[in-house]
Amino acid sequence: MTWAVRGCSGYGASAGCLFAGVTWGAAWWFLAHDAAGSQSRRYASGWIILAMAVGISISGNRGWMQWPSFFEGHLLTNSGKGEFVAIPRAYGFLWLFIAGVPWAGIGACLLAWSAQGPPLRFRDWVVRLSCAFGGAFIAHLLFNHYPQLFLPLYRDLAGRYADLHANPNLRRLINDNGHAIRHLGFYLGCLGYEISRRDRKNVILILTVGGLNGIGWAALQNWSWAKSFWPTASFNFWRCWESSAGITIGIAYGVAFYLVNRPILPEPPASTPRALENRRPNLERFGAYLGLLLGLGLSIKNGLKGWANIYLGNEAYWNGIVWKIIGPLLVLGSAGLVIFIRLRSVPRNYAGDLFPCSNRIIWTVLVTQNVLAQLVTGPPTVWNEVVFNIYYLLLFIISAVIVHNHAQRLQRPVPSLK
Repeated sequence: MTWAVRGCSGYGASAGCLFAGVTWGAAWWFLAHDAAGSQSRRYASGWIILAMAVGISISGNRGWMQWPSFFEGHLLTNSGKGEFVAIPRAYGFLWLFIAGVPWAGIGACLLAWSAQGPPLRFRDWVVRLSCAFGGAFIAHLLFNHYPQLFLPLYRDLAGRYADLHANPNLRRLINDNGHAIRHLGFYLGCLGYEISRRDRKNVILILTVGGLNGIGWAALQNWSWAKSFWPTASFNFWRCWESSAGITIGIAYGVAFYLVNRPILPEPPASTPRALENRRPNLERFGAYLGLLLGLGLSIKNGLKGWANIYLGNEAYWNGIVWKIIGPLLVLGSAGLVIFIRLRSVPRNYAGDLFPCSNRIIWTVLVTQNVLAQLVTGPPTVWNEVVFNIYYLLLFIISAVIVHNHAQRLQRPVPSLK
């Protein structure tokens, strides 16, 4: 559901990916979090919520609409006039893979940055960030200097690529391919740094999420095959594609969670190993709550804007009205959060639970995002929309049962082995 909302009214591009990112970040953190002060899993920090929200939001700042036609053997040049040239279907699989790897993988890169362990020195962070942004910059240079490597049929269509006014779809293709390559460069730069420092778990995390999602997106083919299965159906197959694309991202993160985030010890030790000591617990609390505040706050803003666009019209006008309310609230909330953390600070290397309200946090995220999803799925007079209202409600029930069961399992005492 969280990914299917992307592209709905109010949730285009990064806004929709932020919606998904903060929800997935909260889910990962909730599943990894131990009520005990010492965490038994490497990726359990409160920073994960903000990291995944930001990472997936950044990766969503691009389009993909020029690639689905590749699966039909068409490279669109001017869709308004129905103009296209023939292209091998293999290009569709290639570009959906290239797009899918960083679309999920950048969130995994930032998730890797939140791993618990010996803190990096300042110069190490400089190198890490230089590798990430340097990778994006190198990809940018390569794309600009060797377009024939990244633009399909570039040599055969050199004249058309030179006349973007008459071939507007090629302009969009240049933008989409360029963004995808730059994001892939960022992803590979992050991966390269973790390989250089021999951080095996970070490498597995980043490779698993990016690789599995790239394969999944290529296999789904933007649901271009749906029209041949149901040729007479008038249905929103685009949203089916978005939902199934979210499923592959979920599978990728789930497999990664199993591979790299199982408990380090059978149960939390009496004294936390130095590698997992939390030297800045108050900063971690601030990061977790800031991620929730910004992620949910902006999602609510975009959801209200989207709802107004569906039922009232004039989206730009209502966006300005909502910003005048949500914007100041976010500023005040951030300031209030700083005051709250300072007034209720915990000592360094605090041994208790930093987030005793973890159940309330995940329920707040789950309910808020599902309400917003219902608001922007309409109007109820359109059957295609009602189908997804029902589908989202079913997914909410499934998610709610899983969250409730997980919370109850954590509260049950562990039986003695004596």
